[in-house]
Amino acid sequence: MPVRPPKPSPLEVRLRRRLAVVRFYMSGLRVLVGPTMSLAVVFFIGAALHRVYGAPVNGSAPSWSDSFFNSYALLFMEHIGALPAHPIGQAVQYIQPILGVFLLAEGVVKLALRNVRRGNNNPRWVETMAQSSRGHIIVCGAGTVGFRIIEELSAHGEQVFVIERNGANPFIDRARELGAEVLIGDALADHTLRALNVAGARAVIIATDDDLANLEIAMDVREMAADVPIVMRLFDQRLAKKVRTSLGVEVSLSTSQIAAPLFASAALDPRVVNTHRVGDTLLLTLDVVVKPGGHLDGATVAGLAQDHGLSVLAVSLPGEGWETQPAPLTRLCAGAKTQLVVRSERLELIDQLNNPSPTR
Repeated sequence: MPVRPPKPSPLEVRLRRRLAVVRFYMSGLRVLVGPTMSLAVVFFIGAALHRVYGAPVNGSAPSWSDSFFNSYALLFMEHIGALPAHPIGQAVQYIQPILGVFLLAEGVVKLALRNVRRGNNNPRWVETMAQSSRGHIIVCGAGTVGFRIIEELSAHGEQVFVIERNGANPFIDRARELGAEVLIGDALADHTLRALNVAGARAVIIATDDDLANLEIAMDVREMAADVPIVMRLFDQRLAKKVRTSLGVEVSLSTSQIAAPLFASAALDPRVVNTHRVGDTLLLTLDVVVKPGGHLDGATVAGLAQDHGLSVLAVSLPGEGWETQPAPLTRLCAGAKTQLVVRSERLELIDQLNNPSPTR
């Protein structure tokens, strides 16, 4: 079974983020290569032309050292010495400063735009962050399900990277507000997955609404990193079971299989908020308000578990907030809210215990 990389500590995340910022700005210097090379070409051509055609009226041709110095000065719009007598030399005096200013401005603008766009999650920045990260989680697809996954992961303090094909997806901005780094691209493309450092990821969650696309992405991830856990969303229940064994996908969730029990149970009892299946047993989670005079009124958490086999997940006493994993001696009272776990075939037991007893 693949070994999950440990969750990075907040200090490690901050250090890696600072490293990514340094790498981003260092890589940004590449945008200056083109303008710098063009500037060098203009410099050497200007020096050569000045050496040949730079002689002033009734004067001699300048030396190579003077020609290089004059060419350098002209790049910054500084004119040194007399105007050459030859028309070509005169043209160099007027054209070279314009070219120099243009190329310098081009380099400054490119560098500034690159650095400004870092705050807008441009692809270069997201890739640099991912390459500097380890133990992050990659989510493929930022649709309705994908965004809910991002919300849950962000609430747990995970470092999340998202791949979304549709740049107009309204969930993208909301995901970025949660702190996720979003890369606009196609997860089916190998280079997109590699850009987010799949090999260093803690897990990859594939949540697009296309079963075939999800399968292909899963196979690509498995080829790139054999040890990275994969969680995949599938609509076809039979396909989900096969993928779990054939592709080495740790969890292959069929959306219909997950939703069907919840929909059916909620239709029978609106208090059902969640379901969980253990083998052939379906467990229901219910929101229950304790009624006065019933067996739940005055019962303890430990007593409900021992006498009736009910698990109390959370309790909210009147005027208080929710307490998860309440202490065994926590006592329920009329008006209290609680979340109980009960087997589906024993759903009627909740009403029997909560309704006032005529003999009590």
